[in-house]
Amino acid sequence: MKELFDELKKLKAKRIFIQYPEGLKTKIQEISSDLEKNGYQTVLCCEPTFGACDVRDFEAKRLKCDVVLHIAHTDFGVKSELPVIYLDYIFDVDPIPIIEKEYEKLSSYKNICVFTSLQYVESMKKVVDYLKKRSKQVFIGKTQKYDGQVLGCRIDAALKFAGKVDCFLYVGTGRFHPMGVCLATEKPVYSLDLEKQKIIDFQKEKMIYLKKKAWRDQELKDANVVGIAVSWKQGQNRIDEAFSLKEKLEKQGKKVYILAFDTASKSKTLGMKFDILINMLCPRMDDEDLL
Repeated sequence: MKELFDELKKLKAKRIFIQYPEGLKTKIQEISSDLEKNGYQTVLCCEPTFGACDVRDFEAKRLKCDVVLHIAHTDFGVKSELPVIYLDYIFDVDPIPIIEKEYEKLSSYKNICVFTSLQYVESMKKVVDYLKKRSKQVFIGKTQKYDGQVLGCRIDAALKFAGKVDCFLYVGTGRFHPMGVCLATEKPVYSLDLEKQKIIDFQKEKMIYLKKKAWRDQELKDANVVGIAVSWKQGQNRIDEAFSLKEKLEKQGKKVYILAFDTASKSKTLGMKFDILINMLCPRMDDEDLL
């Protein structure tokens, strides 16, 4: 926290707008209290924060904040009208009991690429050491701040080794990051899930996704009235692509509407009639069933 306080002092900040991922909701009041004890006012953003592509500088300015504090995300390069501080938040969860119990799932692979998200870089290091002790060849890329770190839509740290490895292993929680790699490669992808306490084979997840995608593609082909969802967030603004798609679909005889959201959900379109909704917000949201 010392580096954070040094940065806040340098910026002469008084009121801080705090954005954080869903996984930190149980910790955010503690973080806020620490800041307030040091003389800062805090405003906690209760809208979903999908990553550093989602910087709410406009909202923060309206609430008379001096700085945006983005916790547990890495700078995405989004321009902001307010200073943005990106604060690492790393969980040191021991993955060894899990990999020891589930090692058989990885034992047949010699060359393994290991990757993770920001919060679990320390846990990933322990997995790497464990695999090396068992004579595995471990590949770790670096395209973000930390070795092996990927973002939802930036997975080059893993894919750069696609031609050299036998499988990929994600260390962390959830399906978002391993699914991104799984959809981009034909090699097996596993997740050492620190929450579920097991190693998950994502090939099965991929097959389910591809079946859903084929079904949705057919739905779009048959649809007469189409909604295209876009966002006004800086890091998720794909409005030009949306209008290009609208023009293409209209040439096929479809009626198409552009729908603007902050956070998209089907409930926000109740009362409107569409045969199908197309998601053009975050390019990774399509496999999260948000629409």
